[in-house]
Amino acid sequence: MNILLVDDAKTSRTWIAKALIRAGHNVIECNNGEAALEHFMADYFPLVLSDVIMPGMTGLELLKKISASPKKKETDVVLFTAHNQSELAIEALRAGAYDYLLKPINIQELLMIIQRLAKKRGGKEYQPLSVSFINEAGFATEEARQELERCREALAKSAGLYQAGFFSPIMQNIALLAQKYHKDRSVPVLIEGETGTGKELIARMIHNGSTLSEKPFVAINCTAISPQLFESELFGYESGAYTGSLRKGQIGKLDLAHGGTLFLDEIGDMPQDLQVKLLRVIQEKEFYRVGGLQRIKTDIRIICATNADLVRRLKSGAFRPDLYYRLRVGYILLPPLRDRVEDIVPLANLFLKQFSQEKGKRFQSVGAAAAQLLTGYEWPGNVRELRNAMEWVVFMYDDNEVKPGHLGVLGLHSQCNRENALAQVINPWNFVIPQEGFSLDDYVDHIVEQALEMHQGNRAAAARMLGMTRRALCCRLEKIK
Repeated sequence: MNILLVDDAKTSRTWIAKALIRAGHNVIECNNGEAALEHFMADYFPLVLSDVIMPGMTGLELLKKISASPKKKETDVVLFTAHNQSELAIEALRAGAYDYLLKPINIQELLMIIQRLAKKRGGKEYQPLSVSFINEAGFATEEARQELERCREALAKSAGLYQAGFFSPIMQNIALLAQKYHKDRSVPVLIEGETGTGKELIARMIHNGSTLSEKPFVAINCTAISPQLFESELFGYESGAYTGSLRKGQIGKLDLAHGGTLFLDEIGDMPQDLQVKLLRVIQEKEFYRVGGLQRIKTDIRIICATNADLVRRLKSGAFRPDLYYRLRVGYILLPPLRDRVEDIVPLANLFLKQFSQEKGKRFQSVGAAAAQLLTGYEWPGNVRELRNAMEWVVFMYDDNEVKPGHLGVLGLHSQCNRENALAQVINPWNFVIPQEGFSLDDYVDHIVEQALEMHQGNRAAAARMLGMTRRALCCRLEKIK
């Protein structure tokens, strides 16, 4: 296929051209949109690949000029950019782009697009590149290396949380088990645990292992996709597969996860008809796209997670036993935070330091009295709730250590001691002052905190409730801090 490649970055352009030539295509390179337009008008190109951000004529401007040309019917345009902006992608597709890719470009994904174009135009399918070549060329450009470094930093940060978060013996054993599962990609893994226990974090640890993986990690929440769209989302679909489908077809999450990991969250909610097809993918390592007749081989690790009781769903017929037992070859049960109390304070300190650094606050640790409140709370939201609690404390206050008063706005004190205390409504015209005296400032501060709690932190609403201006309330909060 004749391909016109447009990119002002020479290293990036040379790398992509080399990959396409190696795959059997003829490539003409241009370093700007003006030169590319001249080549386009003078020759026949079934495909134009163009960067979006370039000096002079941008990729979008080039696309619009090609779309306005009589030769547009013979050409498809694919744009690529290092800027992940949904508005830019929407504008490109509206202007007539066939597809839109992000740098660093995944060569296998690009060649799959070219394969679909070749089939649409009656041409031959591409010859897949060797794994050794992809590994050699995949991150050869400076832009690609920078993007990889950003990804590694993000993953390293997450990996640090994994290790630092395993304080109790049971969580340390889970960490070791995750490392074992990482070594064998053919073993499917089922992770069970309540909401907020960190199922996806464990899944990513299985994916990454002790080093940071460059392979894709594709996550799907089975409850977030309607049953009608689930199959096409997972397997992709061919052109004209159903009414309203894209003319060019669409690759699915199985394609995107090729060579890496597919993470299916809330697997218990997967439609029953798709459970059979997922089982086939696990066993046969192949699948069909919606509306397709060609078997597609796949190489993925499958990790599933659920907070539902799958055994009960087995008995009710809502979940297939054969899929359940196939997924359960590798199994991890994450205990709720209330069952590993020794993790609560270390995790709180971990999150506290993290948010303090991000927000420029002074917090260093959780005080002894506050720690007693934290460990006495049941944490129905588990680690996620604890993390959110520490983020809220850092947002609201600035101190060296967390004190019980800092937790009042979260309602922890009343919840931890609800069996021993009843909420009392203040009657402003009928109450008794203790003879031993008390701090008026502390009393007013507590009232302000309770008002904020009642209105979920909405300062304007709390101020109206207390009969004061929002400015006065903010000044009071500054004194509390």
